Amino acid sequence: MLYCVKITPMTKRILFFITFISILSTAKATDRNFNITIHVNGIRDTIAILAYNYGEKKLIADTIQFDSKGKAVISGTKSYEDGIYLLAFPSFDLRSFDFIIRETNFELSTDTADFVGAMKVKGSQENQLFYDDVKMGIKVNKTIDSLNNIANNETLSDQVREQAEEERNKVSEEYIQKRLKSIEEKPHLLYNKVLNVLRDVPVSATPTDADGKPVENYGYQYFIHHYWDYVDFTDPALIRTPVLLPKINRFLDQMVIPHPDSLIVAVDVILEKALPTEETFKALLSEIFVKYARSNIMGQEAIYVHMIDKYYAQGKAPWTDQESLKKMLDRAEALRPTLIGKIAPDINVYNLSNQPINFYKAIEKNDYTILVFWNSECGHCKKEIPLLKKIWTDSLQSYNVGVFSVSTEIEKEHAQKFIEENGIEKIWTNGYDPTGRSNFRKLYDILSTPVVVILDKDKRIIGKKIAVKDIRYIIESHHEYLKSQASKTTSTGQ
Repeated sequence: MLYCVKITPMTKRILFFITFISILSTAKATDRNFNITIHVNGIRDTIAILAYNYGEKKLIADTIQFDSKGKAVISGTKSYEDGIYLLAFPSFDLRSFDFIIRETNFELSTDTADFVGAMKVKGSQENQLFYDDVKMGIKVNKTIDSLNNIANNETLSDQVREQAEEERNKVSEEYIQKRLKSIEEKPHLLYNKVLNVLRDVPVSATPTDADGKPVENYGYQYFIHHYWDYVDFTDPALIRTPVLLPKINRFLDQMVIPHPDSLIVAVDVILEKALPTEETFKALLSEIFVKYARSNIMGQEAIYVHMIDKYYAQGKAPWTDQESLKKMLDRAEALRPTLIGKIAPDINVYNLSNQPINFYKAIEKNDYTILVFWNSECGHCKKEIPLLKKIWTDSLQSYNVGVFSVSTEIEKEHAQKFIEENGIEKIWTNGYDPTGRSNFRKLYDILSTPVVVILDKDKRIIGKKIAVKDIRYIIESHHEYLKSQASKTTSTGQ
């Protein structure tokens, strides 16, 4: 199927307007002359909030005054950009209806009793198509619900249930074909472009290799490479709809292998498609950048650094002021040394006898190393260090895991007291840096404590800035991965 027919019309969704954010559009709006008349029966002497869709956000564009007859006129020069907008009425519990701003001169008429069912459109091809489809969608969904009730009723005969299934599939297919015909005949209309974004990836038969076996992972690779086939990245109006940004987030969060390398490729594919259209590129670069700048998922800071290097540092975001750009570049440099997969920086600290300790030498016999930075006055450290000791004692020693703990304090007495209280003075390598010469704060981006970094035998970082409770999972997963790789090598005779 090319569409999921069982949809909730956009005009039916629940709107939480308490989350309205007055944010300027990412694009510099172009002033145009508008003459839009809206009549709502049941409304009088009240205002409505005009907002536009921006992914899952609803951003305020204006307030509209309705007169005593329920009529409002949007006229004169306005900076409204193309997109799907909505009118919400505070005096009616923020009930709302959607409409498309693409044309600049049209009329809408409806009733508070049924915004969708009563809607009449004059002078707008976009909104006529939109409401014709929404009304048909409601009708089709009711028919499908009725036929599903019959098809799922086990008290009825098999023949009756099969007929209901056939009729349901027919109704669904007819609706799909009607939408496809509209897209084919009027591909320039925004609503048809929205429908295109919602289309499923086309199905392709799996080919076979030279031995007649199905090509491995063909279905997934085909899906990934054709996911954007029907998306018009050249039309920035799609940014102001509730479909494009959610489709992008769904792709990045659910469809792509959750590894930084795979996500970096996926991000670049999206942005390369958007690059020729300045407004689209600007919006998507900003949205995706913020997504990974705020991410708490281990390893995703590599995507953040990549985006700074490839787009911001290369001048592809000229709207960024110099102060912000400098902060981005500095942040990228702070994160770069300890990205997942990098060799951990070496440091030199001192033990409690003020003897120098070299990090690399101290861990050279470990198969895994947990590097943990802590502070004796940190409340979280007081909970996490004892937990780390328990996990290490109970289950991690069998993997030849060593712990290198570093106090971020310069006072030896504070560090010593904490170490003794937690009973780790003889089982872990413990250090501190009273002189600050090790530069560990910069090398390991220590902005707060505790900070945990996990290294493999080759001192390569396999985990960082994770909760202590997750350390065991990281090490065990990596251990199993190494075993599977060894097994593959053995089985192929390499």
